[in-house]
Parts: sequence; structure tokens; C-alpha cells
Amino acid sequence: MKFPKFTFPEFNLSELHLSNLHLPNVIPDIHLLDNSHLNTIIPIYIAQKINPKYIRERLNTLDNDFIDIDWVNKEVIDKPTIVLFHGAEGNSKSHYARRLMYYVESIGWRGVVVHFRSCSEELNLTPRFYHAGETTDLHWVLESLKKRTPKEMFVAGVSLGGNALLKLLGEYEDISKLVKAAIAISVPFDLNICTQTLDQGINKLLYAKSFLSTLIPKMQQYAKKFKDFVSIDHQIETLAEFNELYICPAFDFKDSMEYYTKSSCLEYLAKIHTPTMIIQAENDPMIPTSVWPKKNQLSKTIKFVSTKSGGHAGFIAQTKDLKEALMKLPRVMIEFYSQFME
Repeated sequence: MKFPKFTFPEFNLSELHLSNLHLPNVIPDIHLLDNSHLNTIIPIYIAQKINPKYIRERLNTLDNDFIDIDWVNKEVIDKPTIVLFHGAEGNSKSHYARRLMYYVESIGWRGVVVHFRSCSEELNLTPRFYHAGETTDLHWVLESLKKRTPKEMFVAGVSLGGNALLKLLGEYEDISKLVKAAIAISVPFDLNICTQTLDQGINKLLYAKSFLSTLIPKMQQYAKKFKDFVSIDHQIETLAEFNELYICPAFDFKDSMEYYTKSSCLEYLAKIHTPTMIIQAENDPMIPTSVWPKKNQLSKTIKFVSTKSGGHAGFIAQTKDLKEALMKLPRVMIEFYSQFME
């Protein structure tokens, strides 16, 4: 297999037209942030005008619930299909989803963003939601999609979705019959250490607070709707506490350490037989390089690509044409997938 070679440059703010961006109040002066945060945050805002023409479909699950998926080029069945699993509290409007699906749509391929339960802007019918190692829904969705996908089906996962994807690839023996190739981006290989990293310093302010701002209201809605759902009467300040109080009881983990151990993808990497590319940035503010897998932990079908810059799921090019800047990562992904077309 050949793998694309690429780099993502350090930001030079003077070369990007950012004056019209409405940045969050927690960033009083963007020039105070280092490149790890700039690489992570800037793509969120410059991608807001990238709007794929989504068509929503609701899949009815076996437990009388639903999973919403958003398509581009839904009726195109003579070209490959790319399935995307989003990150924590993400959805089809997340910048990386907009970017990939816009590019997929523009080249005439078919694409679909799979929403984890509770992430499609509507509370689900059962008290089940999602976590970083929950793969049952993902496998079921891939089986369902494959039945109506005559051409190649490729899959991608970002951040939490990347962890779930890699675990899925190493967990299910039939996965190679469903998926031709996979890409995982900005993966939190060790959920314990990555949660600690998110709960500290400026990360707590920029990222953990953002995740909790949507997670907690959803949990409160679940508690009102389902009488046996966990109800917490104090303010939760960290993701670690959220995992302990909500994830563990909801998914029968005895404690958060069991959740992290059983859900982290690291031990599944050696079992992956599907051609897979993993893309990680050395300056990812959420995922320290110390949690990256060693070479002997990777199967022979995995190509691990590290870049010096890119932040967390950012990976944009340095150019004054902001749309072109956003399209660099999708192009790299399509280049990789194209090797596995028949």
C-alpha cells in the first residue's frame, strides 16, 4: 500500500483573514493562544460557511429507538460511500464533518454522517446514549448501510469516534466484509490520560467546559423523561466526574477506570485487518504523544501518520483561500481511500 505524504504548517495569523470570525468569549485575544489551540479552534469557525446538502434519514433500531444519519449524494450508488463517526458531542455540523462531506459531495461520491444517540438534536426514545467504546450501534449501522451500498464502503472516525472506530475494527471479525478501508483522526488512545489532560488548565476552559455545556443538559432531559435514569443534584465540573456519575452507571462499568480500560482502543490495534490510516498531530492539545501506540502495538495493515502541526482534528493548510485550506484533509483522505477501489 502507498500512503499519502503530507504536512500541516504552523499558523501565521497575519496570513489568515480572521477579522470577521466571532470567537467565543473564553478567548479574549486569539494571539495569546499557541499553535496547538489555533490549529484546533480556527477550523471550527472558518468552516461555518461550508454547507453540504444533507438529506436526513432515520434508522429504526432493534430496541425501538432511532439513529439519525445525514447523507450527501444519497442516491449515488455507483460510486464509493464514506461513513463518518463524529467526535464527542459532535454531529453533521461539526467542522470536520462539513469539510469531508462537502468535498465528498463535490467529487460525486456518496457520504453519510452517523449520529451517536442523543447527538442529532433530538432526545432518543430509550435512556441509552453513547460513549467512547460503544460499538454495537456502529456495527449495526455499517451492516445496514452495506446492504444498500453496491460499491466500496469506507469509514472514518474523528476523536472519540476515531477511538470507537479502531475498537470496532479490532473487535468484529466480519468488519472487513463491510469496510474496504478506514481512517481514524486525532484518536484518544488512552481515555484515562486524555480525560485528565482535558480536565486541566486551559483545556478545561476551552474544551471540557464546552463538552459539559451540552452533555449535562441532555442528561437532565433524560432524567426527566426516564424515572430510573441517574439524577445528579450538584454541578459537575470535570469530564472525569461526568464519566463516573453518568457513563459508568448507564453502561454498567463498576467505575471510571474500568470504563477507560475496556473502552480505549489501544489493545485492539493489533487485531485490525482492515487497511487503516491513523492521523495524529504532535501538537494536539487534548492528546499527548505519550499515549500514542508503539510500533509493535500496530497491526501490519495500519499506517500511523504523525504531523508536527494540525491540533486536534484541525489539519488545515496555510493559504489565504480558506475553503482550500479546509479541503486539504479531505483530499488526503480521498487519496488514501482511492487505493482500495476496484
